[in-house]
Amino acid sequence: MVKEPLEVLRALAKNDYYQSLYSCAKELGLQMFENTTDLTKLQLWFLSYASMYSVISTDIVMGECPERVLDNTIFEDAYMQYKRVSSNKDIKKKVTSIKLPKKQQETGTQITPKSSWVFKRKQKHD
Repeated sequence: MVKEPLEVLRALAKNDYYQSLYSCAKELGLQMFENTTDLTKLQLWFLSYASMYSVISTDIVMGECPERVLDNTIFEDAYMQYKRVSSNKDIKKKVTSIKLPKKQQETGTQITPKSSWVFKRKQKHD
């Protein structure tokens, strides 16, 4: 039976060896591929799956989800969808819980965000 390329990529990304390699590459800045720019679609899909399995493994260790999630690709995808939706709800709660100053609440004016970055001009050298 011939497996689809995405099934093979998922299996590789889920493998403990490649999970360790992905984790080390992320933490230490190591290169996983010879080509560091212009990655192929297969390389991008592999990195995407490696990231997904890294998130799931971390959540399992932290006790946020059962290990059973890794039994089936449908469970894995469903968990990631659940995690995405629940994090969007948390973000919306945080945004709606922000209190405006009284003057802006009364007038209904919008807050214009100010940048927290400080930009310096280059010093002219004489």
